[in-house]
Amino acid sequence: MITALLTLCLAAGEPIRLAPGAQEVVRVHNLTKVGVGDPNIADVTPTSRGELLVTGRSRGRTTLTMWTSKGLETRVVVVDDGKTSELGRLVKSLVNPSLRVEEFSNQTVIDGLLDSPAELKRLRALVGDDANVKILARLDPRVLPAVAQNITAALHREGLKDAHASILGQTLVLEGSVADERELQKAQLIADSYAGDLLRR
Repeated sequence: MITALLTLCLAAGEPIRLAPGAQEVVRVHNLTKVGVGDPNIADVTPTSRGELLVTGRSRGRTTLTMWTSKGLETRVVVVDDGKTSELGRLVKSLVNPSLRVEEFSNQTVIDGLLDSPAELKRLRALVGDDANVKILARLDPRVLPAVAQNITAALHREGLKDAHASILGQTLVLEGSVADERELQKAQLIADSYAGDLLRR
């Protein structure tokens, strides 16, 4: 396997990013001791005074700790096979630029606030059934009242005058009464078109 070997002079706090199997040389002045949080994600080997060879092992994040004559320095090491980076680009361009896409314990985590149920639908469609991706992103609570009003107005327009959407905590709830099973299905379809899996009957 061909590995990338780059020499970096990192500013404080700048993450070290590399792919599994790739290596980077990090220069650290007056280094006395070094340690890595999770050697299964990244390995570190001192190569000469003031240089460390960091090798990516598997996807994830860990911390590189360096003791120097000036004190303790740390760097976050992110090992990414490119899938997380590409997913992050797609999430920000197709769903919401404020969402965070990060790697934790060999799993990609998407977190943040969504501005509409449509964004959640796009996010779920983008992720699909990938078991390595966990969606923690949630709808901004400030949006819920407007979504409930839209659902209620749509129900009433379709003749379901005794059905309405309300908010219970941070969940949209479809309430009221309908004449039969057909109207119940109709109400659920209307609600799902606005809120999808945000709404619980």
